[in-house]
Amino acid sequence: MAQNENVNHKNTLTFEGRVLEKIANNSIERIDGILELKGDITSGIKDFFSSSSDDTKGVSAEVGKKEVALDLEVIAEYGKDLPKAFDKAVDEIKNNVNKMTGLKVVEVNMNVNDIMTRAEYTKNQNEKERKEAEERRKAHQNGEYSDGSRVQ
Repeated sequence: MAQNENVNHKNTLTFEGRVLEKIANNSIERIDGILELKGDITSGIKDFFSSSSDDTKGVSAEVGKKEVALDLEVIAEYGKDLPKAFDKAVDEIKNNVNKMTGLKVVEVNMNVNDIMTRAEYTKNQNEKERKEAEERRKAHQNGEYSDGSRVQ
């Protein structure tokens, strides 16, 4: 004898932490006073072995069903109003996260782990690009492809 069961199915929408980290990263890309999100040592290792940039570098997210908390590691620009940059970053992140995911940002923590002038930052970026190009050239001469492998 078959029994009629009332089964309630519920649709759900969830987000990986990486998604929220990317939203935060993109949200502060153009904030005056913040030069770059700077990751930890694992981000540096991932950057070295990857041919693409890490859109989650310098951001970590703790995601719940309705809320999210974010921690940021940044390089700040010398001479800029950093509390103002922080407030603008928080506003941008909260607005974008809520608009795209419906989640409420309950906490944003920003740690400034370096400060540079715009000129120092640009010089460091140019030097970094030069070193990366040199590494790619050496790898190519050794028969490796851009991702570090020897097979395609």
